[in-house]
Amino acid sequence: MQYGHFDKKNREYVIDRVDLPTSWTNYLGVKDTCVVVNQTAGGYMFHKSPEYCRVTRFRGNGVPMDRPGHYVYLRDNGTKDYWSISWQPVGKPLEEAKYTCRHGMSYSVYECDYEKIKAVQKLLVPMDEDVELWDVTVTNEDEKPRDISLFTYCEFSFHHIMIDNQNFQMSLYCSGSSCEDGIIEYDLFYEEFGYQYFTSTIEPDGYDCLRDKFLGLYHTETNPEGVINGKLSGSSELGNNHCGSLQHNFVIKPGETIRIVYMLGEGNRTVGKRIREKYRNLSNVEKAYQDIRDFWDAKQKKLQIQTPNEGMNILINTWTLYQAEINVMFSRFASFIEVGGRTGLGYRDTAQDSMTIPHSNPEKCKQRIRELMQGLVSEGYGLHLFQPEWFAEEDSVKPFKSPTVVPSPDRDSIIHGIEDACSDDALWLVSSVVEYIKETGEFDFVDEMITYADGGEGTVYEHLTKILDFSSRQVGLTGICKGLRADWNDCLNLGGGESAMVSFLHYWALTNFISLAEHLNRDEDVEKYSAMASQVQKVCNEELWDEEWFIRGITKSGKKIGTVKDEEGRIHLESNTWAVLSGAATGEKGIRAMDSVYTHLFTPYGIQLNAPSYTKPNDDIGFVTRVYPGLKENGAIFSHPNPWAWAAECELGRGDRAMEFYDALCPYYQNDKIEIREAEPYSYCQFIMGRDHTGFGRARHPFMTGTGGWAYFSATRYILGIKPQFGHLEINPCIPGDWEGFQVTRQWRGAVYEIKVENPQGIMKGVKEIYLDGKAVDKIPEKAPGTIHQVNVIMGKQIKAAK
Repeated sequence: MQYGHFDKKNREYVIDRVDLPTSWTNYLGVKDTCVVVNQTAGGYMFHKSPEYCRVTRFRGNGVPMDRPGHYVYLRDNGTKDYWSISWQPVGKPLEEAKYTCRHGMSYSVYECDYEKIKAVQKLLVPMDEDVELWDVTVTNEDEKPRDISLFTYCEFSFHHIMIDNQNFQMSLYCSGSSCEDGIIEYDLFYEEFGYQYFTSTIEPDGYDCLRDKFLGLYHTETNPEGVINGKLSGSSELGNNHCGSLQHNFVIKPGETIRIVYMLGEGNRTVGKRIREKYRNLSNVEKAYQDIRDFWDAKQKKLQIQTPNEGMNILINTWTLYQAEINVMFSRFASFIEVGGRTGLGYRDTAQDSMTIPHSNPEKCKQRIRELMQGLVSEGYGLHLFQPEWFAEEDSVKPFKSPTVVPSPDRDSIIHGIEDACSDDALWLVSSVVEYIKETGEFDFVDEMITYADGGEGTVYEHLTKILDFSSRQVGLTGICKGLRADWNDCLNLGGGESAMVSFLHYWALTNFISLAEHLNRDEDVEKYSAMASQVQKVCNEELWDEEWFIRGITKSGKKIGTVKDEEGRIHLESNTWAVLSGAATGEKGIRAMDSVYTHLFTPYGIQLNAPSYTKPNDDIGFVTRVYPGLKENGAIFSHPNPWAWAAECELGRGDRAMEFYDALCPYYQNDKIEIREAEPYSYCQFIMGRDHTGFGRARHPFMTGTGGWAYFSATRYILGIKPQFGHLEINPCIPGDWEGFQVTRQWRGAVYEIKVENPQGIMKGVKEIYLDGKAVDKIPEKAPGTIHQVNVIMGKQIKAAK
């Protein structure tokens, strides 16, 4: 079943049928102000922090689904009929009204055709202002004038997610509202600067600032009394629950279109006046649209592909980059799943996000890397979850200590010990730094001084050595890295046990660091860490191989996890992909390991994390054994590690297998299976329910997953094979044998490379010839910024591909 389609030209996903089985979301804003909305305009707005500076309220996992939102109602004053521009909250029968939603790059559009009235609501956060614009047009397609009133509604938050949901003896009396000069000002009295506003480009005919006056007792957003009555009450009060509701009355002539722009913003009434005057000039609204288009066009032009795989083209050129960018911008804690109850940076997630898109967002990736460096303890492990603000200099002094201030813990309380460290966290940062330098050529970054979380400072380079040395010290009896609190799989709580994945990740980090040290001519470090890497590789192959695949780890009692003889959790995805992707697996082990992954873990919807699922609790292994079979970390198709398998197959030279894996997980190819998938077909989800669950194929938790970044990274760097190096651009694809070739436009260090790859022999991997601007070359050197170059790559130097 299909609910919508991809609009390739406009880079939009068009939802033609809005009664979806779950919310399909989008993200508005690219800087400090963000709005998360779904196909019915449900959602919420925050400024900087989704936990501590919520602008509008949201009741996640509620009934009715995903309310409230940012709504515009229409009322026909002749018939007293009313509806909303978005299908919800009024919910007119779809056989009577036509509704469409279009999610684009940082904007969403809602369209409604009902009773010869066509209405459009476009939501957008401009690049340079902390305000959400609701751009509304209403067209009379009738042959007679229509008396139409517009009503808006958003529900203001008490700013803190916790205060929105508890301690109402305080929160119900901490805020006030008023409407003057057509501007609703919302004031959280406990905060010195706790103001928001709601206004419009046209003077309103009425208003309500109190939620319960607008909705009415025993009413909801579906049937608000203010709309039913056709007149708002002019309510406001100190204390209580507050909303932004303005009324505008129009008599619209046949064929006439009226346009009004509403503004929901951060700041007081004075700020609201300035913003209103700015956007009363509608050319500034149009400029806001163009600025957003230009912003995303510039990012997308950094890398554009044309391959025989249309799903890959659409996702890589638009949606997967978009998802990866959103994760770098807003981390993990702003969605309809993570609704703001946690905040800050997850160490491993942020490090991986920063590694995947330095070409399109080098400034933000560098910012994230610096923040992670500050969150590194001098012993070499990262703070698993932290606020970057903890390590920033105070830029202002609060005039009083409010009960709603953002907590500022003392330094000692935020530094957790090794017992709470996750063994993989900081290792990801090593490769993130190396990838950033390869992309940008900023070699002096390694000498930048950055503080440690527990005091003192060191260069970026020294931070990396501390990470590698920490993992070298934290090993168990067999020499394999300890799992500590957990590794990448938070539910695999090995405690004093050992993690195969972390040892393979350690090896990968070491090889990347060694390449950097070699380029910098730091010979002593090359020697030291090469010896360390050789030892890690030796131990991994001796201790972790088990007949047909690599085990997942060793419990604190010495039991191996993921062996051929295990009844449950026999084989695991992470350790086998990383054995190959890291280059640690020797001989035929990598081939046999990935063949086992294909045989035992691959499904039509992607690769399961493990199999068979655990059904018997075993705390020696960890919490994963207490997760229901087929869900999340226990036998689900956990999306994040799937691209590791794509990359691993490319390392083996098996392009057919890599593409088979890619297509299975690719949401584009599930667009006509929404009765199974349910979730957005333009976003990778955190997991898809596995074979051991009745919901096999159902996807959950979109956008905020590292899958977006890794899917982009593996597809572009491993399948298409375009890898920036320290001094040249490497092109070494691994593609299906039936591809005749593909084309890529890639910007690197300011120059543009128009790349054409030909595959005349129908092989999967191997480059025979490279031509730069018509001349044969061994590799593609860095060229001057602003120049454009033609690159032709002829595949044909056959490598031995595994069968």
